[in-house]
Amino acid sequence: MTDQVLIQFIEADVDIGFGLVDEAKAYRLSGRPEFGSRALLDATEIVADIERRLQQIGDSESAPFLHLVAELRKEIAAVEREES
Repeated sequence: MTDQVLIQFIEADVDIGFGLVDEAKAYRLSGRPEFGSRALLDATEIVADIERRLQQIGDSESAPFLHLVAELRKEIAAVEREES
């Protein structure tokens, strides 16, 4: 798989991850925390996928995504704290 394809997968995964966090928040607010928990679990799995793909590309290509992955982890953690 080429680096460009991996980068496209990473970009899509980042978008999906943030979408899942938003979904988790919406489920929590609507009184359906079990669905929110599942969305957070999916977002956590997406982060793991992103990190695996980042290891497959060079440092210069992965550098722009490091901040996004950190922000995604921060968002997931914030929603998890709200659920506790």
